[in-house]
Amino acid sequence: FEWELHYNRGFKEHHVGGVLKYTQSSKVFTQNLGTDLKTGMAQRNQGLAGRVNYNWNYRYFVDFNFGYTGSENFHKDYRFGFFPAISGAWNLAEEPFMKKLAGKWVNMLKIRYSYGKTGNDNLGKNVRFPYLYSIGDGGTFNFADISVGDKSWTGKYYSSIASPNVSWEVSTKQDLGIDFSFLSDRLSGAIDYFYERREGIYMERKSVPYEVGLESNPKANVGIVEAKGFDGHFAWKQKIGKVDFTLRGNMTYSKNKIIERDEENTIYEYKLDQGHRVNQATGFIALGLFKDYEEIRNSPKQEFKYTKTQNGYTEGEIYEIMPGDIKYKDINGDGIIDGNDKVAIGATTKPNLIYGFGMSAKWKGLDVNVHFQGSGKSTFFIDGTTVQMFSGGDGWGNVLKEMANGNRWILGVNEDPNAEFPRLTYGQNPNNYQKSDYWLRDGSYLRLKTLDIGYSLPTALVNKIHLNRVRVFFVGTNLLTFSDFKL
Repeated sequence: FEWELHYNRGFKEHHVGGVLKYTQSSKVFTQNLGTDLKTGMAQRNQGLAGRVNYNWNYRYFVDFNFGYTGSENFHKDYRFGFFPAISGAWNLAEEPFMKKLAGKWVNMLKIRYSYGKTGNDNLGKNVRFPYLYSIGDGGTFNFADISVGDKSWTGKYYSSIASPNVSWEVSTKQDLGIDFSFLSDRLSGAIDYFYERREGIYMERKSVPYEVGLESNPKANVGIVEAKGFDGHFAWKQKIGKVDFTLRGNMTYSKNKIIERDEENTIYEYKLDQGHRVNQATGFIALGLFKDYEEIRNSPKQEFKYTKTQNGYTEGEIYEIMPGDIKYKDINGDGIIDGNDKVAIGATTKPNLIYGFGMSAKWKGLDVNVHFQGSGKSTFFIDGTTVQMFSGGDGWGNVLKEMANGNRWILGVNEDPNAEFPRLTYGQNPNNYQKSDYWLRDGSYLRLKTLDIGYSLPTALVNKIHLNRVRVFFVGTNLLTFSDFKL
């Protein structure tokens, strides 16, 4: 159900407008319901939103909007959230002094600022009614001494405890921007600086000790993340003779930081997500490859285990380090390489920089469009059976040409401690296949995303066969990629 009311009125220099909107939704799934009654219950939301805008002579602008929204995911005491926002703008191009100073070459020059809040009730896939507890089947307990017989009984247990105070994740956003249009609209674009603080992020409470006896850790609004960056785009339109040219470009750069997160206590602060970026790559710091057994004996112990199945039981067995294996840095200095030596390495696994640029040209019936798209400020790990050969459960895999012909460590042939690839092994190699900067690669690239060349037949000719337009074209996608990563 949706109901909307609009109002617009102008009084010479004064222009006022407003919108009031009421929405109510109910969505029911009828497939794959399973045995959980919650999946068959309607998902419901309700909200009231409004906006009031005013401008004086298209020179000064003020907007106010709000949302008052309720979600079924929260307890009735925390169900509704109020999210207001306000913005203002000043179009300098309409000022008399600017028209006198800049003449006709400034068509628009608007400075704007906005501040507001938004709410998010998406708690994750299949998460509903977290303010209610859940009871599960299958918990067992021993009623008596098992030495006198099987006295194991099946019972109920709390599969999840109630979190009655869960509510909206609230994002406070600010934006300072400039919109411009110069030279009879030949050059136009916008530049924005943004800042966002997300509070009440719904996530697991990992600081709850095991001794509490919970089947799984509860979740709550305990996360805070800040993000900031800039965004911009431009377009230049020019006619040279009979050819119409358009040049476009855009760029977005953002950087975030985890301010608060409920994490397991540790004496090593570098292990915490707090203080680092979201999706920060973490792993060991590689110091090259072991050159001989003497170096292995004089280095911190690297006792990674691999799974071994024997007589129907699976147990961990320590992998034997050999020359040509990767050597790791002992971060905490305890003489053992383990999870306490993993640190933030590289950049984030999701790009912080996205950009693109392109050009289009048109001459008579011929048109050409070129679009480049790029990404930067990201790193990723290479893995899988084509990089970690013969590491699958059945030992299958292929040796890449890059590895076969590249700088690979080979006993008695190429014992380079700085080789690009460690020694080749068959089956599991829990030491060499740890996440580390040895396998970390730069994710930056520039790609020719689209090339579109077309020709439109003359209209007079097309009309004779009772058509309005005929265009013959060629489109190529991802034709070229420029990157340091070649695998």
